[in-house]
Parts: sequence; structure tokens; C-alpha cells
Amino acid sequence: MEKLKKLLLRGTPSLLIPLGAGFVMASSSDIRAALGMGAAVIVILLLTSIIVSAIKNIVPEKAKVPTYILIVTGFTSLVSMLMSAYFPDVVDMLGAHLACLAVSAVNFREANEISCMEKEGTSIISALITGAFFLVIMVVCALFREVLGNGTFFGLKIEFLQDIKIQTLAGAFGGYLVLAIVLAVIRKIGEKLETKEEVTE
Repeated sequence: MEKLKKLLLRGTPSLLIPLGAGFVMASSSDIRAALGMGAAVIVILLLTSIIVSAIKNIVPEKAKVPTYILIVTGFTSLVSMLMSAYFPDVVDMLGAHLACLAVSAVNFREANEISCMEKEGTSIISALITGAFFLVIMVVCALFREVLGNGTFFGLKIEFLQDIKIQTLAGAFGGYLVLAIVLAVIRKIGEKLETKEEVTE
């Protein structure tokens, strides 16, 4: 139980999301794009964790980084091809950002953490938690940016918002602004939970 608790704390969004802030900002102006990017990250992290867990004891220390690069890049290419085949509209929205997942600090950080873990099950849980946090933050940011910034939801126009939408939220500045607010709220909630735990102990 203690190990799982540490795992949850290690994967908190306040630590994770700044590594992928560029992806959140670039892919959260539309809920469809946010869901697509979040799902891609989860699949890549999960597949990477399985392979890295399987080979971590046989890969020499000096070869670990290039090996992780090869694994992450390979799975990113696979996910990109599958999404292009089945979800071309989402791929068009994501553009080059989907391919850039191959060099994402989130994926490399997770692969490095996985290589240090003793059990394969723990590494898979870690990958799922990390991916889930990323997806939730993406969707929350997209809800604010698409609905309030574009006056749409899943690409469908919301008539009563057309005259009051805040177009700044749909741009790059709005992306970072929304992400900063969401992270501040998460950090505040985390601090309250930690304080509550200290009191109970």
C-alpha cells in the first residue's frame, strides 16, 4: 500500500504536466484533439512500460537511453499510423505534435522511472496513472478553451456563447493561462490532502 501511495505521489500532475506543457497547450483547444493526444500518450506509455520492463535487466547501462529512444519512437510511429487510419480528423488537428511525442519528456521520464522499478506490475500501474493524469488535465483544459474560447463543444457551435466567447483562451497564451490555473488548483488540493494526512498521523 505504501509503494502504491508513493507511486501516486510520484505521478502527480503538478510534477508531470510541466514536462508536457507544450503538448497540453498545443492540443487542448479542442476536446477531440485533447482526447486523441491523451489516448495516444496512455497507449505509448503502456506499451513502452511493458517492453522496458521486459528488457531492463538485459540492456547495458550505457545503452539504456538510445534503447528507450528507439522504443518510444517506434510506438509513437505505430500509434500515429493507427490514428491516421482510423481518426484522420483528430490527426489533422494534432498535426506535428503527435509525431513530437517521440521526443516527449513525459515518455522518457516514465521509461527511466520504469527501468528503476523492481516489479513489472508496478511499472504498468505507474504508466497508466501517468497517462490518466495527462488525459484528465488535457480534457479539463480543452473544456475551458473550446467552450469559452471558441464557443463550441466537440466542434459543434454553441449559439448563446458566440457573442461572449473569450477568443484569447483559444490561442497559445490562453493555453498556458488555463494550464497554470488548473495546476494551481491541483497543487492547492494536494497541499490540503497532505496536511490532512499529517494531522491524522
